Amino acid sequence: MGLGFGPKRDDSLGGTRGGSSVYRAVLRFLCMVANDMSEQVSERVRSYQDNGYLVLEGILLPEECDRLLTIFEEHADPPDMAAILNLDRIEPDVRAVMTDRKAVDPVETLQKTPVVGLMSQVLFKSAGSRYASQAWQPHQDNSYIQAEPGAYITVNIFLADAGPENGGLYIYPGSHVDGTLPFTPTVSYRESDNPGNRVEIPGHWKSEDIRVKKGDMLILHGCVVHGSYPNLSERDRPLFQVTYIKRGSDFVSGKNANRRVIEL
Repeated sequence: MGLGFGPKRDDSLGGTRGGSSVYRAVLRFLCMVANDMSEQVSERVRSYQDNGYLVLEGILLPEECDRLLTIFEEHADPPDMAAILNLDRIEPDVRAVMTDRKAVDPVETLQKTPVVGLMSQVLFKSAGSRYASQAWQPHQDNSYIQAEPGAYITVNIFLADAGPENGGLYIYPGSHVDGTLPFTPTVSYRESDNPGNRVEIPGHWKSEDIRVKKGDMLILHGCVVHGSYPNLSERDRPLFQVTYIKRGSDFVSGKNANRRVIEL
């Protein structure tokens, strides 16, 4: 098995018998690790299926977040710091994050099938900027692309710590099971007030605030209802958003989003 252990003579291990004991112990340990990892994956899949979202910690290192944010800021429009769509189409380093297996593998595990990319978006939500006060209404991402419920996933990679005080997200866990709800169409690209195709939330769903650390990744089911708070703090809340869909699914390209199939 390429582990470097075998039933050969080694006095330091007490001969052949001792070497075999070590070999078996290593195998037992590796099996325990594999079982623990399998159970952890199963728990995360169950959590996503139950709640419609999943937070994975530390997908990017702090220095990777800083490098990515530096690229984003080179394309920003201060002092507004408006959203930037599809920067991955002109910046190879940004596309590399979108196609990185650290992001894609969890999505495909949750979807249980291969996926393709559709688009990316940078949201700065910089303190004191024009868009700092932007608070997204409760909405479902699938209302924009009208895919089969469950086919579409949004990934948010946070480049700074985020919570309610600096424009973080809130989610209605479990709301994805209702499918795509009726909604009020709302212009949602670079709107400074309350964007988002607002849905009427069934009374049995309650919201939860999401707190994440720099480098964490939030995976959202396309039908889970969520929104965000205004950033009233002195801290920025930059994030990189990528969307994926099950290979072969139909979707609406969108006037501004310009979604298109991106092979991973």
